[in-house]
Amino acid sequence: MKFRKRWLAVTLAAMMLALAGCGGSAAGTDGQAASGESGSAESKGGDVTLELLYWGDDAQKQLVEKTIEKYTAETGVKVHAQVLPADGTFDTFIQTRLESGELPDISYMGEGDIQKYYEMGILADIGDLIDNGTIPKKLDAITIHSPDQKVIGVGLSNQMELLFYSKSKFDAAGIPYPPTKVEEAWDWDTFVKYAKALTTDTSGKTAADPEFDAAKTENYGLGFTAGREFHHFWAANANGGGVVSADGKQFLWDSQASVDGIQMLADLVNKDKVASSFTYTWNSGIGSAVDALSGGYAMAISGSWDLANINGNEDIGVGVLPKMKQAVTMNCGAPLVVYKSSKHIEEAKKFYAYMVNPENSLELLKSGAWLPNQADWYTDAALVDKWTADLPVSAKETILSYSNTKDAIVQWPAYYVPAYLRMNTEYEKAIDQALSGQKTVKEVYASVMPTIKKLWESGKVSE
Repeated sequence: MKFRKRWLAVTLAAMMLALAGCGGSAAGTDGQAASGESGSAESKGGDVTLELLYWGDDAQKQLVEKTIEKYTAETGVKVHAQVLPADGTFDTFIQTRLESGELPDISYMGEGDIQKYYEMGILADIGDLIDNGTIPKKLDAITIHSPDQKVIGVGLSNQMELLFYSKSKFDAAGIPYPPTKVEEAWDWDTFVKYAKALTTDTSGKTAADPEFDAAKTENYGLGFTAGREFHHFWAANANGGGVVSADGKQFLWDSQASVDGIQMLADLVNKDKVASSFTYTWNSGIGSAVDALSGGYAMAISGSWDLANINGNEDIGVGVLPKMKQAVTMNCGAPLVVYKSSKHIEEAKKFYAYMVNPENSLELLKSGAWLPNQADWYTDAALVDKWTADLPVSAKETILSYSNTKDAIVQWPAYYVPAYLRMNTEYEKAIDQALSGQKTVKEVYASVMPTIKKLWESGKVSE
């Protein structure tokens, strides 16, 4: 299964305050209104009708409609929900709506697009909802600020990178399972040592054996579900570098720590011979973590959305990622936004608060496809029990450790760096040369980082 499809369908498309997982065929674009028509609701909400624009498949469309029916029954506010396919055309559709002067009241928003639309002046500040307690405190990692520090969105889910592994393959190699506590994360040398012991060729020799034949690798110690930003930015941060500092004031992508971190990532393939090759793309030949671990991989670094796919699989465990200089994970999670042009801005904000409430997506959280976006859902024992009962113990421990350890979740720079998309486009043009071993990361960076840094210095989404 392609990572891009899964990522869109779960992280972005699935935002439904209701129940169910990812995948499936794309829904139609006809859009349907889902509204409660009861007399009592009408008397409470008057004639207010909001428009929600989102992307998803047929199953998710049904969930949205059920949620809206409930909201309308409770408030009298009607919501016209229009669904688009999860095929990457959402941004184009929003642009068309903007040109026609017919923006929705609320919509999904790609992580990399939110700063663009804020710069265009069309997104509302939702900080008042947090300040007055309408929206309880969300995790810092999914709270999205503009350059002038206004809150312009919160992520719908606290998605993060995790280390998935096959217990049986670890047992056969006599290797201890990965730790589930951030403070106990394997150091890099230990991680590579174990990955070598788990990598074998057709003759049964491991990558630690001098006679190991990498050209005849039968089982890899590690696979990545995609080679794109998550893994690269994780490696840069894990080695003490990063892309841009959390306050947006310092450019870190060209630092020696970042260079070395990305090089260590590439070395897993080209030097250590413990990982299959990958390119800077959303697609990956190993499929999902489940596909990889049931095939020729002992470990797979993937997103937390894959938890929904391991339900009932007793062979798969979950642990924290290894550390280089520090133990961290990367996050993602598509935000929901409110448009300034809404004719019912207060009602739109109230509906927004309803949509980002974990209570309204409980079954989705219980499946593991989503993780709560709210801080107290990781500290309040009663709330934790609501969504972790069906998760593997190792997954629960890992997620809680990351979420409750200061600075252990690194926010994806797409959230807060205005020029991110242009910067990443330049990076994407050249980084495969390092991933394939044709050049070192240092050599690639020497050619691309001056341009990338100038884009960051512009402080602008567009030219």
